[in-house]
Amino acid sequence: MKVIKKISVGGAYARKVNYEYEGKKFDADIKNGDTVKILSEGSVVVGQYGDQEVYKIETRNGEKNFTLNQASKNILIDELGDETKKWIGKELNILTKKTIIAGKKVIVAYLVTGNYSLDEYGELVKEGTATKSNDGIGIIEYPEDDINPEDISF
Repeated sequence: MKVIKKISVGGAYARKVNYEYEGKKFDADIKNGDTVKILSEGSVVVGQYGDQEVYKIETRNGEKNFTLNQASKNILIDELGDETKKWIGKELNILTKKTIIAGKKVIVAYLVTGNYSLDEYGELVKEGTATKSNDGIGIIEYPEDDINPEDISF
């Protein structure tokens, strides 16, 4: 049997909704459109849903932990490189979207460079490109003189 060393990080995780702590009310730590700064090179932590990459970030309410999702990780590798030590001190944007995961209503937060946004379908896109950022599948543009598959009735 192989045993796994559990690593934990100290401090609170960044919250995406307003909260109260020790009788004091706080705005959400991170909101859509916020700029945050990466303060650490990250740690892999064994979490409830498997291994998670956790980074310290500077938020409106101070230093907090942030779990990096795969879409954010892919963008940061593409834009900043795969050496996370080089990410320290970088100012990045927070993009949020409301969705349902495993039957629960949640707010997903993405950590991205300034040239990314969410399109009208809530997908991450890099400005100036016609492809989605996290899956590599291109968005097909149909010229006006071609048949648009959405216009076919069957």
